[in-house]
Amino acid sequence: MLIWFFRVFLAVLLTTSTAFSADKPPVVKLCTEDTDSYPWLLKNRPGLNVIMLQMVAKRLEVKLDIKPLPWKRCMALVKSGAMDGIFKISYKADRKDLGHYPMIGDKADPSKRMLDDSYSLYRLKGSDVEWNGKAILNAIADVGAQSGFSIVDQLKDLGVAVDDSTRVAKENLQKLLLSRVSAVALQTLEGDNVVASNVEMRDKIERLNPPLVEKPYYLMLSKTFVSLYREFSIQIWDAIAEVRESPEYKMQVTQFN
Repeated sequence: MLIWFFRVFLAVLLTTSTAFSADKPPVVKLCTEDTDSYPWLLKNRPGLNVIMLQMVAKRLEVKLDIKPLPWKRCMALVKSGAMDGIFKISYKADRKDLGHYPMIGDKADPSKRMLDDSYSLYRLKGSDVEWNGKAILNAIADVGAQSGFSIVDQLKDLGVAVDDSTRVAKENLQKLLLSRVSAVALQTLEGDNVVASNVEMRDKIERLNPPLVEKPYYLMLSKTFVSLYREFSIQIWDAIAEVRESPEYKMQVTQFN
């Protein structure tokens, strides 16, 4: 009788311990790209993405381990479950093989986004390259774009040849200065920041309107993480939405304007 009671007690204890450990992990391991993407990701200080996620971690009382990595490696580690999540990542249907977006129906839920950003086309002043909102015209050479970014496929869908051999925004714009590409497609805030901070680029490069595309960006969580911590995953995405609209975060945003 005593042995039976001990076994039952041990089973209940183990069940309770497992349930508690599944509530949330001690650390959430996230990766992001290892190049600047102003104002979201910066090498020399926390960008707005890191500031936001630190606020989320504080609300949820969880520790974060954020590692800047090459983008394709970061995606591979999330797919394998070696990393718990990746940010900032836009929605593409084929990326659902990597991990989980916050979803509404069969699409990513924009109310749970980290941010909105756009891509714009940059050309040399005096160039006859045009963007009329539907087509890129007069691009004799390739259009430059950052490797691994979603804009690459969209440019190809527009029927232009793409040079996506370079990951860094500034290096893509340097190709433009050397006339190695006809134009460059970059995330607008990052492109504007690089151009504005470089005298030669500021004098020779201009941005075309309207933007090529505008889209929301998310924190994607790995399939392994969501299977282990489904409720906590929802709490993370909910907290992102709350922080994004909070006065504290909006005050941080003004520091980058």
